[in-house]
Amino acid sequence: MSLLRAAASGRARLGLARPAIMGSRASSFVPSTPEEWEAAGYEVSKKNGAPKIPSPWNKWFPYEPIPFSPKLGPYRVMVEKDRVYQWCACGEATTQPFCDGVGCKDTKFTPITYIP
Repeated sequence: MSLLRAAASGRARLGLARPAIMGSRASSFVPSTPEEWEAAGYEVSKKNGAPKIPSPWNKWFPYEPIPFSPKLGPYRVMVEKDRVYQWCACGEATTQPFCDGVGCKDTKFTPITYIP
């Protein structure tokens, strides 16, 4: 029996709960609406309501532009072979994950070409 399994079974026999993990999803609040993101102190896009979430990279390179994050996870889309797609790099397009040509205007971002 492994040490971890023995510790887990020992805790179960004694009726002890698992130790709480700092930063676990159960205890953290993730805003879901533009109003909640603004109340949490984040800048929100006027075009599609996406929050601008800085990363540690932005602390090291403060002059790099920060994109908006319309979805905190992957997009699953069907694409056609040999068709040219423009992936939205700014995060302000309403047709995420692809660029609508309006979102990247007046930003430092340009769409990224993708050909499957």
